[in-house]
Amino acid sequence: MLGSTLVALLLGLGTTTAIALPQPQPQASTTPTPACTNPQKRKSWHDMAESDKKAYLAANRCIITSPQKLNRLPGAKTRWDELVSLHQIHALQIHTTGQFLPYHRYYLKTFEFLMQECGYHGPLAYWDETRDAGKFSSSPVFSATTGVGGSGKGAQSCVMDGPFANLTVNIGPGFKSQPRCINRKITDFFSSQCGSSYVTKALSGKDYATALDGIYSGPHLLGHMALSMMNGDSITSSGDPLFFLHHGFVDKMWWDWQAKDPSKRLHEISGLNAQDPAVGFSEFSGGMEVESAMWGKPGKELLAVTPDPTLGDNGSKYITLNHVMSSLGIIPNATVAEVMDIKGGYLCYEYV
Repeated sequence: MLGSTLVALLLGLGTTTAIALPQPQPQASTTPTPACTNPQKRKSWHDMAESDKKAYLAANRCIITSPQKLNRLPGAKTRWDELVSLHQIHALQIHTTGQFLPYHRYYLKTFEFLMQECGYHGPLAYWDETRDAGKFSSSPVFSATTGVGGSGKGAQSCVMDGPFANLTVNIGPGFKSQPRCINRKITDFFSSQCGSSYVTKALSGKDYATALDGIYSGPHLLGHMALSMMNGDSITSSGDPLFFLHHGFVDKMWWDWQAKDPSKRLHEISGLNAQDPAVGFSEFSGGMEVESAMWGKPGKELLAVTPDPTLGDNGSKYITLNHVMSSLGIIPNATVAEVMDIKGGYLCYEYV
């Protein structure tokens, strides 16, 4: 059964205005950016060596079982909780906004840092979902020995096999902090829309706004529907390690679009820096107030650590290349400009 937050999905991006969240003022890093001379090669899970898959999965498990360090993120008990908490805290700024693609690229870098903290120094993986479209459930990604385990079981769809069986995430559902099993429910029907023709259509836009809509409302969203990670919870779906393989695929789509016209697209950003309350998540109807019936609203403790969504944008509700993105202390803050080029120095990787 798909999570209730995904059953009511209606596609499309809306126009937006800013939410006032007068909170901390993180600053972008001033550290000089090194040249990218030897980019790491991010491979699809299908193409990784078995030993690399096992090392990658072991590092994920290490993050999940390591104690939290920041002592500032509400509800976080583990290092993994801190990572999930970032997605929870920023949820209303990084979905149905211009921040979606750059913040999730920065979020992958934050994940990479935690993997390194746990001894993994290889490239991050991604899942080329076009190779499994229409048949996600038979993908090698879901192997119990060299994958993330399969579809969940029981009333809560808890993952019962593989490296993440019987592990707990304490962030979510929604804006709450309650212990939950790592869970997912695979639906092959929705996965068909992650195929090559759908990706081609998603990347056919000539400007950032159109490409953003194509990626967000297309393979990104349908992938989430097909996987229903963490009960299909849009706020804390990153509780499932599978999230980072899916968003590696999303990041690759953006990069493939950028690489078609790099002189223009490595500098092109647009959209809001926070959701329009009248729209909320574009995939649901009714706006923020109606959607809050699904996952609640951020409480005082969460709002106290939520960054100002206009930071770097001169107080405007529209995102700029100077927009500052924060991991609240896991890695240094970065601007959107720094993550536009995956081989620009701040980032140094390529998709193969």
